[in-house]
Amino acid sequence: MYAWPSTADGPDALPMVHFTTEEQSGGELSPEGMPVWLFDTAIREGGWANFEDFEAWAAPAEGWQAFYRREDDVLAVTGPGPCEGWYQGRLGADDDWVKAAATQQSVVLLAAPVQHPSLYAYAVEAGAGFALLVPLAVV
Repeated sequence: MYAWPSTADGPDALPMVHFTTEEQSGGELSPEGMPVWLFDTAIREGGWANFEDFEAWAAPAEGWQAFYRREDDVLAVTGPGPCEGWYQGRLGADDDWVKAAATQQSVVLLAAPVQHPSLYAYAVEAGAGFALLVPLAVV
């Protein structure tokens, strides 16, 4: 997982969090025999929108909430259905991310079947990059 503000400074910086995983398949196969991304069902049933559909993810996602605790750098995120308890753990956020989060009181979550955020653009090109805007309480 990687966290950064969308811009390094300024009042409009949005805190971003990209979820990555080394484990790409949970053992499920498509009807064509191709491995299915481990988080495919959760993404599709949890209200995530295709990254290219900005209007679909630019409004706060229904049924989602996030909390960030500065004291120990813990982020907790939960959503509807299969996304309940999506994540809870250390974030590794820097001061710019924390400032953006406290200002915006929301976080953009990104997910794709890639191991590193540098590969996210390729997932978006392939139609496999997803995003959510989630209300965030910073304490």
